[in-house]
Amino acid sequence: MRIYKQGLAVSWELFGFSRHFVFFVFVILFFMTHSFFTVTTLFFDYIFFPKFRKVKVRQPVFIIGHPRSGTTFIHHLFTQTGDMAAFTTWQLLFPAITARKIVKPIVKFLTRKNPVVLIPEEAGHQIALDSVEEDEMLFLHNHDTQFVVIGTPMGFAEKDYREIRFHDLQPRKKRISSALFLKSIFQRHIYYTGKTQIFAQTHFSTHRIKTLVEVFPDAKFIYMHRMPEETLPSYLSLNYNTLDILWGMHRFTEKQKANYYNRRYQASLELYRYFYELWHNNEIDKEKVLIVDYKKLRKDLMPMYEQIVDFTEIETSNDLRNAVVRQAQKQKSYQRKHQVKTLSGFGIDNERVKKDFAFLYADDPFGLRKN
Repeated sequence: MRIYKQGLAVSWELFGFSRHFVFFVFVILFFMTHSFFTVTTLFFDYIFFPKFRKVKVRQPVFIIGHPRSGTTFIHHLFTQTGDMAAFTTWQLLFPAITARKIVKPIVKFLTRKNPVVLIPEEAGHQIALDSVEEDEMLFLHNHDTQFVVIGTPMGFAEKDYREIRFHDLQPRKKRISSALFLKSIFQRHIYYTGKTQIFAQTHFSTHRIKTLVEVFPDAKFIYMHRMPEETLPSYLSLNYNTLDILWGMHRFTEKQKANYYNRRYQASLELYRYFYELWHNNEIDKEKVLIVDYKKLRKDLMPMYEQIVDFTEIETSNDLRNAVVRQAQKQKSYQRKHQVKTLSGFGIDNERVKKDFAFLYADDPFGLRKN
């Protein structure tokens, strides 16, 4: 309830009493209703499907790193043949088994002829109702992810909402509770799908890696490394395009937009720096983390695929390997369908990036050239 009150307060702060405020009130009320439905059906799972609690989440794999660094590519690459217990968009929206029993017939009806596209590919990242999507969205249900700010008017407010970025620095009770919530959803999903391997895309949970190790001690992490001058323009363009589709960027003033871009930039800087410092200060077990260079991934996909399989020790099928072979050929001629704005279009210059991210421009900061 607290986050919804904040949403109402922010909408009033931004728009006053206007048609835009009324629009957001109805949107917030919709999400409040959905949240009540989710909490209720999660509770009913303990009554109707109690065996899910005995499910073991063994050796989950978490893909982390900054958005637009290849996290989605790796996630889709390994989940495309259905070997993994991957979540589709509608399953992320309805994580309870009870809810899925209710909603699945509706989803099948809606998608029986054509996919239901919620966000088109032209925005930079297509989201369809029945396609695999990133697991970080599960934290929307307990309001503990940057998505709460990125995709709502809260991202345009004066308040920074740093508490939903630095998860590892939250009070222990809160951060462990959030990770245990994720574990309970994984248990439900394994029970529901009958598939045992979790291969999750949780890029914003780079800030949660130490907590995830506590809750999932046998987990492995794939950290995607791509330099900020490449990720930031794509990421900010994706944010702009998605917000324009969801809310309409015309609802916000130029000052509010500039505030949003600056906050996103600072959050990106913090994410890069957090992992860099964890790595160089030896605050994480490096045996649990594989750093994947985006450029090597694009250039030599098959060797990187084999390296990831060896590192994670996941069981893969011939179908998956053959699909990766086909992808290695296909990506040579890939052309993106979305437009990427320059950083200057968001009020950020390249010199600022080089200065702020100087720690990444040292010679081979993660020792990738040695591999």
